[in-house]
Amino acid sequence: MMMQLLVPTIGVPFLLGVLIAIITFGLPARRGFILALLIPLAAVIIHFMLEGVPSFPPIAAKQKLPIMLIVVAATFAILSLLRRPCSTTFGTILAATALALSGWLLGKHVLLANPAKTVVVLAVFLIVTVAVGPAVAVRPAARGGEPSALATALLGLSIAAALTAAFGAFVGMAQINGALAALNGGWLLIGYIRYLIGDDDALALRGFEGLAFAITVSMHLIMTSLFAPKAAPSAIIFTALPLAVAAFILVAGVSFQLLPRFLRPVAAGAATAVPSVVAIAISAAFFQG
Repeated sequence: MMMQLLVPTIGVPFLLGVLIAIITFGLPARRGFILALLIPLAAVIIHFMLEGVPSFPPIAAKQKLPIMLIVVAATFAILSLLRRPCSTTFGTILAATALALSGWLLGKHVLLANPAKTVVVLAVFLIVTVAVGPAVAVRPAARGGEPSALATALLGLSIAAALTAAFGAFVGMAQINGALAALNGGWLLIGYIRYLIGDDDALALRGFEGLAFAITVSMHLIMTSLFAPKAAPSAIIFTALPLAVAAFILVAGVSFQLLPRFLRPVAAGAATAVPSVVAIAISAAFFQG
């Protein structure tokens, strides 16, 4: 029974992340396209494994989300091929549009009927939108902070979202968020190995690839905030804050250069994980069994 749970929730997503990383580093000229396309599609595969293939046309939110992820994959893959620079303004507008549409399409009835949920979803929307645009913008190298910050923030966000959903009585989304964390973990593992052998940007998520990755994860956080019946609102908000920390590290140019090379991504991960730890602690404190 445990193996039947662990394989689709952790094993397969982790291997998908490893495979995507291998393809990415094998075709460096197409890195942006590959990540923008395959990360959302990997999330679709996760949904199919854990929830089954949705009916069409979709009715429930969990049936709509995989279709929305396919749209995300197609949109950002095409944008990456066009090679248009992704400025802070353009990235922020794209993130705001994608998240606003996803929140409305997934839970408009909840948003209209439950003011408390509306406030939480709006807070998540604002945090993610304000953070992601600057985090993925292509900046001069002189202003670049630790490039792994966004990737490690997304890992922490997914882990916190999984536990917040579990403590909030939304087991299905806890599995999916956990699977997204495993997917990111597989990609980070191969990226970290590449980083250690000299590829400074191996763990960087910039431009449309970063937007696709961040929006894929953030859409699941919005889903969690909409439908987890017992999730603590403050825990949901803290779950989104790793992205704000990542944006600060990248925009302010925090590079951890005083640390040995192998510790710099670890330090970025520790910094971005602080809000995640707070979110998990709040969720555990409010857990009612």
